[in-house]
Amino acid sequence: MIEIFKKVRHASESLVTCGVDSINQALLMLADATENYAPQILAANADDLARMDVLNPKYDRLKLTEERIQGIAEGIRNVAMLPSPVGRTLAETIRPNGMKITKMSVPFGVIGVIYEARPNVTLDVFSLCLKSGNACILKGGSDADCTNRAIVEIIRNVLTQCFFNPDLVALLPPDHESTA
Repeated sequence: MIEIFKKVRHASESLVTCGVDSINQALLMLADATENYAPQILAANADDLARMDVLNPKYDRLKLTEERIQGIAEGIRNVAMLPSPVGRTLAETIRPNGMKITKMSVPFGVIGVIYEARPNVTLDVFSLCLKSGNACILKGGSDADCTNRAIVEIIRNVLTQCFFNPDLVALLPPDHESTA
């Protein structure tokens, strides 16, 4: 786990030199890839669904469809169209001695998110993190493990195609030990 964290932290540093256009282009490519690889995502999702009782309340949250995947891809495109929050001036004051103080938004570096049987969160969180100049460490539940792994593989492939470090995203094992 420590090695994963180090890789993601190192990868996050590479985002400092990435321009807004490069990030937006990567997000648009990810939206297209999400739609293009929908059959692979749906196959992985079917494996997850096969392990869950249809009467389980989480079943509907876990289930992806072609329409849901298109909605996720559209959400990624919407994130790409948002203005970048990085470097935005939040406040500015001039002290009595003439010193100018500017409060600006900057990336955290790495953001970790733990979530359950909602594989759409994998793409949602990654998109928002990339747009805001952050890498992410994701830990989904065991119910969606196959789907999450398929989605993270697609994300990493897109990152590589866009000359980004694929370690900008990491998926932790779905067990309780990795939460600690």
